[in-house]
Amino acid sequence: MWRHLLPNLLTLGNLALGSWAIALSYEREWVLFSGAMGGALLCDWLDGWVARALRSESPLGKELDALADLVSFGIAPAFALYNYLRPFLPALPYSREARFWMVITPFILPLLAAWRLARFNTESSETSLRFFQGLPTPAHAAAWTLWILSEPPLPWLHPALWIGLILLVGGLMVSSLPFLSLKTPQNIPWLFGLLLLIGTSAVWVPASPLILLGLCAYTGISYLASRLG
Repeated sequence: MWRHLLPNLLTLGNLALGSWAIALSYEREWVLFSGAMGGALLCDWLDGWVARALRSESPLGKELDALADLVSFGIAPAFALYNYLRPFLPALPYSREARFWMVITPFILPLLAAWRLARFNTESSETSLRFFQGLPTPAHAAAWTLWILSEPPLPWLHPALWIGLILLVGGLMVSSLPFLSLKTPQNIPWLFGLLLLIGTSAVWVPASPLILLGLCAYTGISYLASRLG
């Protein structure tokens, strides 16, 4: 029985850390928030690895994993963006309607994450491929966590930039674009190239744009790898 219990406990750890991250976002404790999200990401990686190693994969674990991922990688980033924006709202020189849509837009992310996770669970063959269909929810959460931790400057709070960026990154989750799996050894050369590109760019690109550049590079390299085989 312990073989089935251990992976599920790790999944619950993911859920607990994601829930804590939501609370931390209200305190604007972004370093602690990032630590909680990093712990959730680690638990999400370990639960699948442990389940495969112990041969204890189960339908219960699969459904529990999706529920935990929705909270940690869909809902937590939405609340983080909302709470990041909140203190700046009164000083923003935009119309009331524009500020309203800026507040509402982050909460589209949990809806898109739910769709992405449900699609993943109903397309079980996806797990055996080198590529995921759409941006994985953990990668989505990691991108927003790093972006907020970089303390993006005020120009990013222009309504068009703010709303457009959220819709773009969220839309990648439900897109049909291929994304390299981090768990497939065949993908290591491509992932190494991605890290090299990001590391080189870090010398001259500021932190906030670098994170978005890294996401764009991940998208582009994944598409190139899928075309070249």
